[in-house]
This record gives sequence, structure tokens and C-alpha cells, in this order.
Amino acid sequence: MNGQDTRDLWYLIRPLPFHLPVEEADLGGCAACPSGWPLPREGGIEAVPEAGMGSHVRGKNPAGRRGQTGRHPVGRWLAPLTLALTLACPGSWSRASPLASPGKVITCTLIQVLDGDSMQLRCRGETVEVRLHCIDAPEWEQGPWGRRSLRHLERNTPREVELRAVETDRFGRTVGEIYGTGPGHPLLNLQQVASGQAAVYRHYCDDPRYDRAEREAREGRRGIWSQPGEQQTPWTFRHHNPR
Repeated sequence: MNGQDTRDLWYLIRPLPFHLPVEEADLGGCAACPSGWPLPREGGIEAVPEAGMGSHVRGKNPAGRRGQTGRHPVGRWLAPLTLALTLACPGSWSRASPLASPGKVITCTLIQVLDGDSMQLRCRGETVEVRLHCIDAPEWEQGPWGRRSLRHLERNTPREVELRAVETDRFGRTVGEIYGTGPGHPLLNLQQVASGQAAVYRHYCDDPRYDRAEREAREGRRGIWSQPGEQQTPWTFRHHNPR
């Protein structure tokens, strides 16, 4: 997109209204705007009382009275300016993630297993940190439980895996299911639970396969179920030991 295209787009979208309650402000230029993009400069705020907005907003009208809300000139420009600047900066949007479509399965290469429920993969040229969907493994600080869970996942993860993305968590990690590329395409998330190396993270999981696998692991006293403790509920351990 060249400069003229960007200005044409700006012209098309600039009339959009947008209202803001504001503090006293003197509108200056826009340092981030490309050359030639106008931004209104006005000395005050046109006082237009708005229904539903409280008088605690400290606006300033041409008469200098406080306690009224106003229609700030920048409001008319803020929303379209944000959109136009985004489109004018391809680096902010052109690098689409290969994991953008939940449910899509792609083949990746293992970089490293981070712990019993997360790993780093190389997927289509990108390094991706994956949090295994539906499970929660003991933390490394939980003594041997965290180390055993990590080692078990390392042993069962081949160099080439298949990733089915589910969502992106609040830390920016891809939450997904990891499948082996060998016979039967085993689901590694489920294997961790079935072997007693992770618990079902029920707050984020409603897949009955995981409940069945955990029930069998409990009955067989496998892994974390061999003795009572917070290794069975890693989320409780994290709550008691925030980092």
C-alpha cells in the first residue's frame, strides 16, 4: 500500500464519529501521522452535553466552565486514525500466524519440551510455544513430580509432531493438541493423563476422554496418583506459590 492509497483510505473513513470524555487538552499535530495527513487543531472543546455521562468528567468548553462533557475534535479522528495507521504499517499485520485457524492441523518439528504440559515447536518457519490443551502437569518446583512428567513427555514426543490449535491463551501461547506422527497418531495430551503424569484441567476441558483416562490412572495409582499431595492439583500449588 503506497502513500496515495493510504490517503485515499483516510479520506473514505475520516467522517466516522467517536465521542470521548476528556481532560483539558490542546490538540497539536500527530507525530505518528504520515506527512500530509491533516489533524484539526482547535483551542477548546465544543460543549455538547451527552445523556448518560456523569458530571465528574472534567471537560472545558469555550466559556471555561467545568463539569460538562464535550465532543472532543479528536474523537472524530481517533478511530479512523487507528485503522489507517495499522493499514499503513504492514509490519503490524502482514505476518500472519500459521496457527490462525483453530482446528487446523499442521506438521511441526520439536524444539524442546519445556515441562509436562508445554513445548516449543517449529511450525512453518515460526517458533511456537504450545500449552497442551485439557491437561495440567506438576510444576518443576514440585520436586520429582514435575521432573518425571517432563521426562515422560520428552520420551513420548517424536521429532515430527502434528499440532491442532485450539485457541491462544492470555500469555500468547498456542493452546493445542499434539499428535505423534507414528502408527495410530497418538494424542500426547491424553497420554500424559493416562500415565498419571498430568491431571485434567477441568476448568478448560470438557472432553470426556480425559475424564476416563484420569479415572483409570487414579484407580491404577499411576504417577501423581500414587500418593496424596498437591502434585495432583498443580493449579492449587501455583495459587499457594505465586511466581
